[in-house]
Amino acid sequence: LTVNQRVVGSSPTGDAIFFYFIFWSVFMGVKSELFDKIVIFWNENFKFRLGLFLLVTIFFAFKFLENFEMSIDVMIIFVVYMFSMTFHEIAHGYVAYCFGDNTAKNMGRITLNPLKHIDLFGMVVPFIIFLCGFKFLIGWAKPVPVNFYKLIPRKKGIFCVCIAGVVVNFILAAVSLIVLRIIGNRLGIDSNVVKIFIYIYLINLLLGIFNLIPITPLDGGRIVYFFSSGKIKKIYDFIEKYGVVIIVMIAYFVNEYFSDKILLMFDFFLKLAGINLGL
Repeated sequence: LTVNQRVVGSSPTGDAIFFYFIFWSVFMGVKSELFDKIVIFWNENFKFRLGLFLLVTIFFAFKFLENFEMSIDVMIIFVVYMFSMTFHEIAHGYVAYCFGDNTAKNMGRITLNPLKHIDLFGMVVPFIIFLCGFKFLIGWAKPVPVNFYKLIPRKKGIFCVCIAGVVVNFILAAVSLIVLRIIGNRLGIDSNVVKIFIYIYLINLLLGIFNLIPITPLDGGRIVYFFSSGKIKKIYDFIEKYGVVIIVMIAYFVNEYFSDKILLMFDFFLKLAGINLGL
């Protein structure tokens, strides 16, 4: 399994699981006036939704598990992804602490322990995405709690807190690029050490770019929201409840139509740094 291969090859299967996930995403949290009376029990019973979601997910996982290739690459991807998300969330909490808000620190969220940051659905989603045949991971960790009213100065603090996670992802990508520049051409792409740093580079660059998309709950959306007028905020308030669905749909279409171009861009930056691994 090379860096640019799909984990799953069945496109119809991937599409089926993708639309299944969209369906469950809508009914797991999106409130619509049209369905308010129909789904009132659903919306008020989280444990019921969680149990049903996990049962259906397990069913799909076993049904399509025959198409899933487990390899060292898959394990590296999940470990790198988990720790990249951990550093992303730590950055939000630490910068908030530097600006005067100790909420995250008091709740034990400024820690390298990934278990403190794992969100159940945010970790299930990447697994489903692998089954869909995506070339890129989309998921999320538990948001670090921040009291924006405690930040001093407030506007500068809000901007720095929102952008902190993205900056850390770009720093990790840059550091991995430097390491690859030193060891990449000598060890070759088949080395597991090289693979680890390739995935640190790919995943963190992707996380940084994706989080800049101006849609809440992404960091880019938060920045636009906090510094916009009342009319723009009303629009964001309306679309935020559909945010996760919109994000997954964007990921789906990017995967379908632009994934090869994105990998070429990543490979271009590697070659620009003098690293020729042939992704």
